[in-house]
Amino acid sequence: MPVFLPPISSSRHPVLRALLLGALLVQACGRPDAGTSDEADAEGEIRARAAVTVGREQTDTVTDVLHLTGLTAYPAKDVLRATTTGYLVAPVPVPGQRVGTGQTVFTLQTKESRTLHLDQITGDPKLRFSGLIRIPSPRGGVMATVDKLAGDYVQDGEQLGTVYDQSRFGFVLDVPVTQLRYVRPGQRCRITLPDGRVLAGQVAEPLPAADVSVQTQRYTIRPVGTVPPLPENLTVTVDLDKTAPQVASTLPRSAVLADETQTSFWVMRLLNDSTAVKVPVQTGPEQDGRVVIRSPQFSPQDRIVLTGNYGLDDTAAVQLSR
Repeated sequence: MPVFLPPISSSRHPVLRALLLGALLVQACGRPDAGTSDEADAEGEIRARAAVTVGREQTDTVTDVLHLTGLTAYPAKDVLRATTTGYLVAPVPVPGQRVGTGQTVFTLQTKESRTLHLDQITGDPKLRFSGLIRIPSPRGGVMATVDKLAGDYVQDGEQLGTVYDQSRFGFVLDVPVTQLRYVRPGQRCRITLPDGRVLAGQVAEPLPAADVSVQTQRYTIRPVGTVPPLPENLTVTVDLDKTAPQVASTLPRSAVLADETQTSFWVMRLLNDSTAVKVPVQTGPEQDGRVVIRSPQFSPQDRIVLTGNYGLDDTAAVQLSR
């Protein structure tokens, strides 16, 4: 702002005139240099550019997959129970032991037999009752549980152990009622074990009941091919194809951004080497880390920001990473 001095005689007020001239010099020296400010703004703009990497849309063969959770199960199992009151006689099976159809698994001795030692009397051929009661397995399988030890006193009807029929091993799958149209008997599926192994399976029959609390219907799944020994109630992932394989345009998952509610999606497309703009997209299913882009249709020359796009505004200044 210019300062106007009143006419002052130099001979009458030399000191006052010197002070005013000094103030003008200080004001002139304190004004910022316009050229320096512009250079600083330009450097700040360069520092504000986001380093990004770019890629292009590609065409893949994808399938819309339904991911559900299943459990291992042994639907055919037999509970072996005591048929009388008495004592368990050695040997007693151990968990994991295989038994055959009709094989004696447990042997009971009645109280009277133990008191009279009838099992040791062999001289009288008319005495055919030894007091030993044999409990066989109705089918071949493996001992899943053994609840009693040799010498234990058991009551009539008390559970002694459980035999699982491994030939009837399978999986149970709880399907939400909203997804029932995608599951049908005879449909092929993929079963992923917790250690990453993948087994082939086939949807069997549905069970005629639904869970009231969570509204799901249970299906049984039979494995196809060789199955490793697995315990019951092991959680697995079951994948079923909702649609047939189809050709679609895809982008890496990192290229697609979304809002907090996961209802709006967009990507950042380069206008030139230093500017990226926000483009809303309609997404489809995701497979192997790539997301199907239903619309819009990008051209092969369009460059999409793959990394460094998080938090960018529309028409953002970017810098390509080499």
